[in-house]
Amino acid sequence: MKSLKTLMLATLVMGTVCAGFVSCDDDDDDGSIKNPAEEMVEANKMHDTAILLCTFGSTFNESLGVYDEIVNDFKDAFPDADVYLSFTSRTCLNRVASATGVDRYSVDLWLKALGEADYDRVAVQSLHVIPGEEYLSLMNTDVKKYFMIDWFPEIDVVRGANLLSTDEDNEEVARVLVNHYSATLSNPNNILLLMGHGNPDLNYSANEKYAQVQEAMNALAANDNVIVGTVDYGEMLFWPTEIEDNPAVYTDTEKVVTDYPGCVYSQLMAYCAAKGVKPSDVTVHLVPFMSIAGDHAHNDLWGIETITEAVNPAAVDLWSNEFSWRERVTAAGFKVATDFEAHPITELDDHRNCKMRALGSHKEIRNIWINHLRELWNDGWENGEDYQ
Repeated sequence: MKSLKTLMLATLVMGTVCAGFVSCDDDDDDGSIKNPAEEMVEANKMHDTAILLCTFGSTFNESLGVYDEIVNDFKDAFPDADVYLSFTSRTCLNRVASATGVDRYSVDLWLKALGEADYDRVAVQSLHVIPGEEYLSLMNTDVKKYFMIDWFPEIDVVRGANLLSTDEDNEEVARVLVNHYSATLSNPNNILLLMGHGNPDLNYSANEKYAQVQEAMNALAANDNVIVGTVDYGEMLFWPTEIEDNPAVYTDTEKVVTDYPGCVYSQLMAYCAAKGVKPSDVTVHLVPFMSIAGDHAHNDLWGIETITEAVNPAAVDLWSNEFSWRERVTAAGFKVATDFEAHPITELDDHRNCKMRALGSHKEIRNIWINHLRELWNDGWENGEDYQ
């Protein structure tokens, strides 16, 4: 997936520059460029309270449909508030308009617009899964430092927690997913393999949430056949990057499983050993453990980009993190379920029949985000004057 990563890097650099001009020009003395989010707020303001939902973002149309469901759920739960949606990813912001025709705005533009619109209260609700770097930057820098302290200290604010903020959240998400995939999990020759995002910085204890959810799901599933890995956290990648360039280790599967038990490959092989089955006896069901099934689900998990480039399946390198999980699971000898919540391989350029379901596709999981905000609604408000 080198081509995608190169494109994203270039887009990120250009997008940061462009987005920087938009944010800065909004404050120009001549007022020649107006904050576009202000126009949206002016056209939609109906109440004295606003809710700003904050998510990483996506450029896939079918993923954006999940965001629409989340927004509508919050509107139903909080009928006396105006609900808006923000993307925290500059890359997504600068690609989404051309890809989908829908304009999205960054957190800083939305917060400035909401402040200028004279809302009495602004609730900021994270749609992040774990309390990682993106979540902490949003809540501590964008919301607390800038909006509450520097810009609008008189406005009351609540900050709604990410999805997996407590042990009870872990257990509730586990219950929802185990119930949904009960038929799959009832067969010991099936493995449910979930891909989370993860934080590359090992100092973030937020990554522990993935292992905790896996443990909670396996406590409910009769066959211990749930594996959760990440696309970005070293210890839970498909294959550990520190031994990717050491082919001598590959020949000793038992050593890999012992030395790197958290990686996806090790967990797959350990499961086979524990059950006394061969990889060819096992069918792996691939599921995104993210709020929506976007770029990571399509490319890092399912491998749409690589298939589109007509890569020879026999040339897939099991040990290289450049290939998708689907390709490497197949290269390791496992079968991959293609008839349930999958992306049809025969329709690579048409995502309308994609059946992948992410966390935000489950109403019960969307309700966890709603409940995080509802818990604060009566007495959780504060403002920047408290920090002066």
